[in-house]
Amino acid sequence: MEELKYIVFQLGDQKYGMNLVYVNGIEQDYHIIPVPNAPEGIRGIINLRGAVIPVYSLRERFGMDSRIDNPEKSLLITLSSNTPLAYEVDAVVGIEEMVSKNINRMPSVASSEETLFMEQVLHIREEIVIAINVNKILSDEMAEALNQIVEEHQ
Repeated sequence: MEELKYIVFQLGDQKYGMNLVYVNGIEQDYHIIPVPNAPEGIRGIINLRGAVIPVYSLRERFGMDSRIDNPEKSLLITLSSNTPLAYEVDAVVGIEEMVSKNINRMPSVASSEETLFMEQVLHIREEIVIAINVNKILSDEMAEALNQIVEEHQ
């Protein structure tokens, strides 16, 4: 049986997952530099070992208060739609190895244009965790705008 690894993270009281294949790193000690007139959801940019990476607020995307007052807040460094992007999350819970029988598609009644990036439901012990596809979070226009921000700040 094929095993997939997911990084599990917290946003508010809910846990979410992201396929570990798309996560290049986790950063906990970071300084976000605000970018004036940035697209919605963009908190700013970070300089990560010489690379300029936009920071995207998953809290804001999910309609939550974008401020995180948690010392465990983290950035998940990804390549999202071929765009380097850091997703800010409340905390990283851990990494889970999943077998395919514990991974289901998102129910169609919970799917809409706004939630297409929520693709799977993970059954982790007694919990249900929604898995996010990093390649579907950003619209094409948003990905293009982020690439422009990166180019301007290199």
